[in-house]
Amino acid sequence: MLGLSLALLSSIFWGTNDYLSKRLLIKGLDENFTLWVRFPIAFLLLTPLGILYWDFNIKVLTYALIWLPLEVLGGVFFIKGLKYAPLSVAMSFYSFMPVFSALFGWLILSEEPSPMGMLGMSLVIFATLILVGFSPKEFFKKNRGVVYMLLSTVFFGFNVVIGKASIIESNSLFFSWFYTLCMSFGTLVFVKPSEVFRKENYKHREIPLLGFLFAVGDALYNLALLLTISSYVASAERLSLLIAILYGKVLLKEETKRVFFPALLMIAGNTFMAFG
Repeated sequence: MLGLSLALLSSIFWGTNDYLSKRLLIKGLDENFTLWVRFPIAFLLLTPLGILYWDFNIKVLTYALIWLPLEVLGGVFFIKGLKYAPLSVAMSFYSFMPVFSALFGWLILSEEPSPMGMLGMSLVIFATLILVGFSPKEFFKKNRGVVYMLLSTVFFGFNVVIGKASIIESNSLFFSWFYTLCMSFGTLVFVKPSEVFRKENYKHREIPLLGFLFAVGDALYNLALLLTISSYVASAERLSLLIAILYGKVLLKEETKRVFFPALLMIAGNTFMAFG
């Protein structure tokens, strides 16, 4: 239960992080810069933990060569999903991620979902179909941001499992620091140098908060991965969906038509998976 509690707590930090990212995108900041800037700030904040819990080895490096390019692509698709879709809709589709993490967890780590977990996955899929109106043609034509978000869930779902394998070979707190280090350089490839050196970009008060919220959420999430099944952690962390929807409705004044009922179904589905 401790692992699930930590995952739920991480969702509060990451849900707020997603809201702040959306705010920066609305202000006109470049999406790739918005994605990148959290990582070097989080890296600096987590450096004391990285040094104190240092545990680098060849297996951690090998796993990094697998997850880093996929994580970078997942991050790029994720931030584009936030840009081109309303926050509540984008985060609703992000709830698909536990389905992929459960699949890859079963294939790679032999973490077999229970019947209740399978029911939860079915609810997530059903909710997604409701959200897009059961029209594949219209879905791919009008929902570019949703397509980006779904692509990100495939990469992230796989990397949850690879990340857990890395943590098993090392430890949660070192990996949290190592992850932000790798992502600081990995995502920088997509950022224009002019955006990195533009002083105006750093004047937004959301920028340091992005790094802080991500650092805390990252450490809590990785601690949870060590304590329970990876797909269950991914499921519990989807509470950030509800947080994002509330931010979108209350603070961004987003239209919530045909969002709340599917979102509740997704939360119910993720709950079934978490306690399956």
